Amino acid sequence: MSTANRAFLLKRSRLAFVFQLTIFTVVIVLLQQLLPVWLWLLCTLLGVLAYVYGLKALEPISLEHLDAREWSLSHAKTEWVQRVSMSHMIDHQLYIVVYFQHFQARPVLIWMDQLPFQQWKALKKLAKLT
Repeated sequence: MSTANRAFLLKRSRLAFVFQLTIFTVVIVLLQQLLPVWLWLLCTLLGVLAYVYGLKALEPISLEHLDAREWSLSHAKTEWVQRVSMSHMIDHQLYIVVYFQHFQARPVLIWMDQLPFQQWKALKKLAKLT
């Protein structure tokens, strides 16, 4: 496998944003049916604040497959590189989840729109091999 197929630079995912927005909308609509108006407004405000002020996971900006089960993760906000050992990958068609051994790092969720098509195919091949 070439080096280009081993390094994965992740972009922000629009698909993940649409998915989160859809789930949030469904929950807010259901709560609107069940709660009084003041409590519903409070839940809506808390949900928006939680999203805006970063209860989202720290997103890795790049992954690199080193050898066998060894990977390196580079995070955007902290600018540090972490070497981790992959446990397994699960392909859910729209996204792939990469799990690591010994809880060294949180699982990484990679949506299909975060990578160019060729890299997405290479990652799917890696997922099938694990």
